[in-house]
Amino acid sequence: MADTATKRMGRTAGRGILMAKTLLFDTWGTLVDNYSIADVIEQYVFESHIAQNVAQDWRFQHKWAMFHLTLSDNFVPHPGLNEVCLRWALDFHNVTLSDEEIKEINGQYHKLRAYPDVVGALKDLKDQGYVIKIVANPTKQMIEDHSRFAGTLDYIDEIISSGEDAKAFKPSPKVYELGIERAGCPKEDILWVTGHQWEAFGAVRQGLRVAWTNRQQQPKLQIGIEPTYTTKHLQHLADILRQENEAGKAAE
Repeated sequence: MADTATKRMGRTAGRGILMAKTLLFDTWGTLVDNYSIADVIEQYVFESHIAQNVAQDWRFQHKWAMFHLTLSDNFVPHPGLNEVCLRWALDFHNVTLSDEEIKEINGQYHKLRAYPDVVGALKDLKDQGYVIKIVANPTKQMIEDHSRFAGTLDYIDEIISSGEDAKAFKPSPKVYELGIERAGCPKEDILWVTGHQWEAFGAVRQGLRVAWTNRQQQPKLQIGIEPTYTTKHLQHLADILRQENEAGKAAE
């Protein structure tokens, strides 16, 4: 059976008004793997399974803390919020570390690996002529640091921190409005790219075209909100956009 992205190609190919020019990317959980921080944690807990559990629940609390702050129209900036969530995860797993060790781990949160397909896919997208910008919750410095570590920084045209510039986290409408304002092109020329279904829903609600990179192969929540593309990984999206662009040129 054809997937969502492939099925949509027939409706978009050849219609230049629907061809994106600027890709607005999320980064945590989209370009880089937050759970890879377990490699750092293991050096302090001396056991890989515990490190993986702490990494998973650090990320779990991370997401929910930002959700709760957004829903309550409140804001706590990174990297302080990041450290609070790390302390919660350590407490949850009964892991006792010194304040110095906790701050050392939090200070290494840039050591996040890119997903295996990401660097090649970003290079492909740049070769196709797209402008690539990051619109994400962490500080600009945090995004720059983990992008450099992951090997993605060279493909990024601009880093936009919603935390610093909008004092808001996704899926607050303020974040999407910031992205639209800073995209440097008309709204219809933007494609919002994320690895999170909930973020994709928020972008669709703001009238944006959206690509959901569904790495975890999660079932789609059937609430009547449909991303423009649903793909298995980022290279899949790059391949589809290349086919659409080639079909559009052939139709001219």
